[in-house]
Amino acid sequence: MSAHRFIYMLAGILLLLSCGSDNNAPIDDPGNTTNHYLQLQPNGLNAIKVSCTEENFVFPFQIKAVGNGSNQGGEAQINSWSEDELKAYNNKEKTSYVLLPSSLYSLTSTEVSFKEGISTMDVEVKFNPSKVFAEFREKTVEYVIALKLSSDKIQVRDSQSRILLSISFDYPTVGLAASAAEVSVNKDLIPVSIGATLDYTVDGVSTTNPWDFVCSFAVPSNAEELVAEYNKVYKTSYQLLPVSNYDLGEGVTFKAGENQANGEITIKREGMAVVNYLLPLQLGHCSNESIICRDEVCYLRVGRTYTNPIISDKSVPDPSVIRANDGYFYLYATQTKTYWMPVYRSKDLVNWEYQGTAFNKATEPDLPGGGAFWAPEIRFLNGKYVLYYSWAKMNGADISYTAVAVGDTPMGPFLDSKELIGNKEFGSNCIDQFYYEEDGKKYMFFGSFKGIYVTELEDDGLTVKLGHDGKPTLKKQVCGDAFEGTNIYKKGKYYYLFASIGSCCNGVNASYQVVVGRSENLLGPYVDKDGKDMLKNNWELVLEGDGQKWIGPGHNSIIIQDDEGTDWMIYHSYLKKDGGVGGRLGMLDRVLWTDDGWPYIRNCIPSNSELIPVFYN
Repeated sequence: MSAHRFIYMLAGILLLLSCGSDNNAPIDDPGNTTNHYLQLQPNGLNAIKVSCTEENFVFPFQIKAVGNGSNQGGEAQINSWSEDELKAYNNKEKTSYVLLPSSLYSLTSTEVSFKEGISTMDVEVKFNPSKVFAEFREKTVEYVIALKLSSDKIQVRDSQSRILLSISFDYPTVGLAASAAEVSVNKDLIPVSIGATLDYTVDGVSTTNPWDFVCSFAVPSNAEELVAEYNKVYKTSYQLLPVSNYDLGEGVTFKAGENQANGEITIKREGMAVVNYLLPLQLGHCSNESIICRDEVCYLRVGRTYTNPIISDKSVPDPSVIRANDGYFYLYATQTKTYWMPVYRSKDLVNWEYQGTAFNKATEPDLPGGGAFWAPEIRFLNGKYVLYYSWAKMNGADISYTAVAVGDTPMGPFLDSKELIGNKEFGSNCIDQFYYEEDGKKYMFFGSFKGIYVTELEDDGLTVKLGHDGKPTLKKQVCGDAFEGTNIYKKGKYYYLFASIGSCCNGVNASYQVVVGRSENLLGPYVDKDGKDMLKNNWELVLEGDGQKWIGPGHNSIIIQDDEGTDWMIYHSYLKKDGGVGGRLGMLDRVLWTDDGWPYIRNCIPSNSELIPVFYN
């Protein structure tokens, strides 16, 4: 009896277990005897990709009755998610889906009725991809169709009652080809070419553009914020370019067969201040509704700028500049093989026109020694244009000296050339002269790698002032033998002596640099930041080559201050890419000043471009 009782008890336990929970039972197991419930297949997130040109798309899914009694009848409903339900999903899954408006899709049925003996019902989601794409194109958000299954009569499991259809499109896009560009506004109207590129992939294969279409240009609505952010990131101080200073034109036009095209905008100079402007630009509307314009931004850095070199048609070594009585600036340079001291003219220090040469056969000096016009220095004295120049010879230091001639106009003719600072009184290589006048006294600094000296001139500026003994009243050395090409500029309480060091004339092997020292007295001593004397070849760097583009910059002209108080330096430099064959080209750069009063060119190398000097007349 006890054995029979044990067998019945064991059978009862097994029967009880067979009627228990369905959590571990396979859904499609025919032997599953769990409670009756409904589920969606597939359930969860489904990513679908469609073409933006398609007119119809169908996504099928099923509602299945599962478990014990799955052949019994019943009703169920399919509804869209609420905004709160999608928000909860986005927060959990770290997504940013937006519900597609229900007007843009349909279901074959939202009410499902299971008849006895039927356990599977088919349902379809239908939509027009081109219409959904139009909505996407306008809002540019990630749309999703989110559906849920419910029933008052049949159990529905939460984990298998929801379906999401994430819609992505296989569509062409157009984007700007560049993220930034420099625009130099040196004319009234400056056309700017803006490139754009079409990316069109069909089934993973890059495809040639089959359409004619136009994309307009636009300035983003948050342009002010973009400029502020740009300045913050790059530590700049750009201003947003005013609307009056640009015309966005007709946009960029693509022709069938073209995946790249260019459009044009126009920058207008009128009313533009001499400051750094920024114009954020992006693509706007596209005439083809199947194409998306990407929202990337191209930043146009706009300014009334110039580009170095400012003179490139001829070699202009050792430039000297004067603002003449006719309102023009005149630039004189060392003689080349072809030109006897070329002369250029400009209104703004930027745009120079060749005028001719300071000397010709009729005015050729009848002087001994040297034989070439080097390192001119021009001044207007006593109603005349006085041209100081080095009458010099390469490797001929003992016969190279300073001469002077006088003319009635900036172009001369410069007549009556005569020796001014000669070898007999001042030693060898007394060239690279620089004139400075103060308190009614006229001084001439000079010297090239034999020491920099200063002497005093007579009131006419044409002769050295001599004492009763026939010797110069002043002959003082102010720098050591490392320097040449002296220029002196007074700012505040200091005199700044600019000079050049290194090799000037070796093409791409030139090592020229501009250096400086300062003094509270015109006649020195000139010292570096540590108080070390230039007499012992100490100095502070102002300008040097970058080794990439500019080689051997140096021998600057007098520092010129524009009408807004900005200081400017004109000098020469070789251009590396032409191997120096273009000679020493004319260069212009803004002189900056440290807080403790030392001059330098930005980064101590020539600039490629810069805001123009400001002259009101």
